This record gives sequence, C-alpha cells and structure tokens, in this order.
Amino acid sequence: DRIQVSFILFCFSPIILTTSTFIDDTNYLTTLSKQPSFLCSVLSVEEILTLTKPTFEKLFRDSGSVGASIGVLRHGQQDFLNVGAKGLGVPALPDQETVYLISSMSKPIISTAMGILMDDFPKYQLKFDTPVSTVLPELKGSPGILKVYTNQELTIADLLDLRSSFQWLTNLWESPDGDIPWQTIGPVISLLQHLPANDTYTSEKAFVCKRNYSNECFALLATIIERKTGNSWAEFVRKKVFEPLGMQNTFIGLTEAERNDMSKTFAKSHSVQVTGVLFDLQQCTDSDGVISRTKVAKCFDRHYGHIPQSVEIPPSQASSAGHAGPSPLAAAAGITSTTSDLLKFYSKIMDVYNQRREERDSNLLPYPDHLNTPPERGMNYLFGHIERRLSPDPLNSTCTYTGGWNTVTVPMTPEERNASPRPRWPGADGDNARRLESAIQSKIHGDDLDYSFFVINAETEKPPLTDPSESKKHLALYHGGNMVGATSFCWLLPDHETAVVVLCNTRGFLLDAANLSGMLLAECLYLAESDAHHDTGSVVAAVKRACEDTEKMARAIQIDYLYDLARYENSLASRFRDLDPASNRRDTAGLEGRYELTNDVFITITAEQRGLILRFYGTGYGYLLRELREDKNPSEQTGSEKTMTFAQPMAELIPTGVGGTNRLKVEDFVVVFKRAKAGGVEWEGFEWNFARDKTLRERRGDANPYVWRRVREKGA
Repeated sequence: DRIQVSFILFCFSPIILTTSTFIDDTNYLTTLSKQPSFLCSVLSVEEILTLTKPTFEKLFRDSGSVGASIGVLRHGQQDFLNVGAKGLGVPALPDQETVYLISSMSKPIISTAMGILMDDFPKYQLKFDTPVSTVLPELKGSPGILKVYTNQELTIADLLDLRSSFQWLTNLWESPDGDIPWQTIGPVISLLQHLPANDTYTSEKAFVCKRNYSNECFALLATIIERKTGNSWAEFVRKKVFEPLGMQNTFIGLTEAERNDMSKTFAKSHSVQVTGVLFDLQQCTDSDGVISRTKVAKCFDRHYGHIPQSVEIPPSQASSAGHAGPSPLAAAAGITSTTSDLLKFYSKIMDVYNQRREERDSNLLPYPDHLNTPPERGMNYLFGHIERRLSPDPLNSTCTYTGGWNTVTVPMTPEERNASPRPRWPGADGDNARRLESAIQSKIHGDDLDYSFFVINAETEKPPLTDPSESKKHLALYHGGNMVGATSFCWLLPDHETAVVVLCNTRGFLLDAANLSGMLLAECLYLAESDAHHDTGSVVAAVKRACEDTEKMARAIQIDYLYDLARYENSLASRFRDLDPASNRRDTAGLEGRYELTNDVFITITAEQRGLILRFYGTGYGYLLRELREDKNPSEQTGSEKTMTFAQPMAELIPTGVGGTNRLKVEDFVVVFKRAKAGGVEWEGFEWNFARDKTLRERRGDANPYVWRRVREKGA
C-alpha cells in the first residue's frame, strides 16, 4: 500500500515541503535485494532533512536560486523536498512532478539507450569496440577522431567514457542567451574533419582520474542511434527508455504546445547577477594593482546577504524542438524531467547493479532471463563495460568516467585523496570543485578547509557502513548538470539502495547549490546507516559537522568565484577598450563580413550602432568587439595585424545565462585580424584559439587550423 507522510519546514522562500512515499512498482519491489541485516537506519530521511534544513536554506539563498526539488530513494522508499518557487513571480512551490532541464544528467540516459542497441547485436551490429567511422563513414580518416594516446580510431566505448582526443568546442555553440546554433550534426562532423587531435592526453593512464569532457561525444552517439535505427534518436529513447519505466514527465525537444500544456508544470529558467558588488570587487587590489584574495574575502563578508540577484531568462534551446527535431547536443544536455521520474530511472539502475553483484558474490553464472524490459537489458549490458573498465577490482578503482557516469569508490582514504595523479573528489563536479581546490591552495581560509564528503577523517572517523568482515568500499555513480537557466546533480550508491537527485531552476555562477546540497544529503544518508556500535547522538553530531563543513566550503567557493570575476573584469578593462562607433579609422575599416573556419562553421561581423558586432552563424547574441590598447602591443603599429576581443563584461553576460568558469578567461575570446599583405588595405581573416590548443604557436600561416578566412559574396 502507498504510505504518504507530509510535514512543513520553514525556509527563506515561503516553505519547504517534504513528502515520503513507498514505490508501488511491483516489478521493482519483487526484484529489490533485501536490506543487509547488519545495517540499521539510526536516523530516518525525515530526521536528516530536519537536521540539514538550515544549511539547505543557506545554500539556496546564497546561490540566488529561485527554486529546487530534491528526491531521495532509500531502500525502496521515496522522499521529496521542494524549496522556493517555480519561478520569479510564480509563488507556487515546485513539487516532484515539476519539469526541469536536467542538463548533462541527460548523458546516463543516452548511455542506457546505447546499451539497449548493443544488447541486441544481431539487429544493430554494434559493440563497444566498434569504430565510430564504421557507423559514420564520413569521419573515416578525420584527424579529430584519432586517439593520440593509442594512435587508433575512436570507438563507441571511447565516446561513452569521454576518452576522445577532441578539441574544446563549447565556445562555438554555447550562446549566452541559450540559443543552440548547431541543429544538426553537420558542424561537429566538419570540425572533426578539419581540426587536429587534442594532444593533452598522452596515455591511457591519463584517463584513470580525468576525462576529456566533450558534449560532442554524446551528440555523435545520438547520430549513431539514428543511423542504426532509421528513426530519430529522441523517438528511440522515448520508446525504449521512458515508456517502459513509466517516465511520463520526461521530454526531449519540447514544443511550444508542450510547454503551454496546463496539465504539466514546467519550472521557469533563471540566472544570477552580481552587479551590485562588481565595483567594490574591482577596488580589491594590492599596492601593485593586483586583485587580492584577502580583500575580496573581506568584500564578500561586507556584502554578504546582498550579492546575488535572480533574473528570469528564456529556457535553453537545448531543451526545445528545432525545425528538424531536437539538436544532437540535446542528447548531451537537453533532456527535461522531474525528481519523481528520475528516481524511477535510478531505482532500476540500482536494481540491475545489485542483481549483478549478487550473482558475482554467489559465484553464479549471469542469467539475463530476469531482465524483462529494454532498459534493464541495456543497463545490464552497460554495467558489463563499466566493470571491465574498473577492473581488476571495481571496488579499488579510485575514480574514472565510464558508461556515461562519473564513478568513484567510497569512502576515500587520506592516502587516496592525496595520491598522484590527484583523483577527482567523490561527487565533485563542475565549477565547485575547481574553485574549492583553488581556495584550498590559496590558504587564506586557514588550514582546516578541505573537501570532506566521503573522505575519511583520521581524527573523526565516520561510522563504518558494513559488516567488518566485508569490504568497506562501495561503488558510487554520480553526475552533474549545468546549462543556461538550470543546474542539477545526482548521486547513486547502489549497494546501499540509495539515490539522491537535485534539480534547480537557476544557473548559479556564484555557487552550484544543486551539487553541494546533493552531496551533503548523500553524506548524511551515508552517516545515518551504521552498525549497532554507534548511537544516535554520535550520528547526529556527525551530521551537524557535515553541515558546518559544507557551509565552509560554500563560502570559499563563492569568494573564489568573485576573485576570478574581479581579475577578469580588471584584465578586460586594462587591456582592451571600446571602439568609437563614429570614427572612420583605417585600422578597423573593412572588418565587416563573413569569416569561415570550415563547412557549416562561420562568423559574421557587422557595423552597428554599438560598434562592431560579432555573431556566430550570423544570428543570435551579438558580441561587441573591443580593441587592444596600443601600449599593450606596440608591434601592431605597423597595421598588418589587429588584436581584438569579444570577451564581454559580466554585467552583460550573466543576465542572459552565461558567466561561469568557461567565460572568465579574456584570452579565450581574443582574435587577431591579419591583412592579406603588409601595407595592404584588405583583411584576409583572423586567428582565434577557441580550443585552447597549446600547440597553436607552432602552426602558423596556411597550416594554422584556427584561421577563419574571409569569404566574399558571389559576384563581389
């Protein structure tokens, strides 16, 4: 029978509502492995939510988040926590059926679809070691699909594991206003045919603790699904994944009619401005004019409580239906869903994992007969790959990305935490981890700042999770998501039948509250399951310490973002200046036109009232070009080159939805225009190292793959 419990917690925005239900899926309940007898729940989920309530309030308030929904699955029981509002001006509380953009949490869904294809080999003729060009012959011989570290071609497994040698391409399609200009796979194919392979990862070992994160890998997987099935990838995922699992509120390629469907509830999209503190931040300099971390920290404390301002923005086009259906990039970051639907997906993943574990522990041969649905068979097939990737011992592999998941074994010991190469921290995903690492290294927060989730503290060792005779290591799967207007996070600890998912309707650059909230809750659930040697009081104390540690981490992350932001703003203002729109100078005359890198990839520059405006593919967001100050590069006085940037002040970018770490480097947006010949008048093109390719300086002239050449209109 369905059991429901509801109670109200008070929050910064009007209420937090939590509900608890048991899953009534009979198939799930009959296959769920029994809770280990040596485990007992010292605290219920409701009690944990009560203890962590003040910290959740603080995280969402400090990040500027408008609303969020949290789902917990623990031993077959679901609990939901909802905070804030569905949108600015929409005071209604979100719930477990509110639809959010889940961003990169789409990837495990696509990997499951690929597992379904490969499980039916007689029909689809696809395996993990199938070369990509076998399905996409137009890529045969392309430099971009060569793995530098093995000198072999990419396989299906490499795409699923983010082990490509692709260059960094995000800045070619991530538009500040949420527009996705790549509506087909054409630009990705052209770039892989044109660009050299990324030589950053030079060995297989480089991917043990790292990944070459590339949304284009999953765009290619979507295209492979279409080539093999003869149908759209979105339709295949709907029929083979969503429908069998009853995920009725999960969508790919939303139409306007679907968004306006009154029977569904869609969260609004938001961004966060920090313009109120920008002026003071730029004054946080030392005697040499360099931004000081210590002064930024003091500035943060002075303005605390008044830093983020939320603003509603249009939803990312990644979640929308284009003229030709959903963009292939939607397979990487464009699915929309609810906490309720996602827990159905995660429960089935954990069920399949635990069936495999029981077969392995009892030395039984695998028997796939109990796998009744395509998702179960696809997940089972995928876990075979994940286990091989983590072999010889899946419970002693510190961390890696495989099968569409970040994987990590927990708890992590101090020795593992400090090993070389440095492993990814458990649950660390996105900007939070990068900023916290920077903050720890800076030492301005003292020596007691560290990442504490699922890391054993030698002084305050956490309660043991298993019977002493068994392994204390547990495989966890996790993923984050971050796109225009939304953030998300999920964590699965399958052998403890525990999953946490957090969906947020705000892209908070100051702090990713979805990630920290999800990890705090996962940590506290971890602490609450102990053996009989630990009383409730000791576990409550450990939960409170986890909350204190989380708040310390959140403060350090916010300060580090403001520090980077101040440096970015000062660099842009000191090195570049606005062009005078009214001037008619020879050094900028004639820059207008269309510039192509390769087929399907081009930029236009037009003279408008604001000045020279750069647009990708001739439409969408217009970037104002600024010129390098003359005293910064005297060599430009010859007139044969012109250095400019289309990096924008954050006051212009953040309100539209972009302003994270990927945008805080002025150099990433510097372009160098070159004349056809010395002393000439016409501009031939420009160089732009959008891929952050460290070998660019060795590739000059015609051999430089990052030259955008000016294209004349026919007849001109």
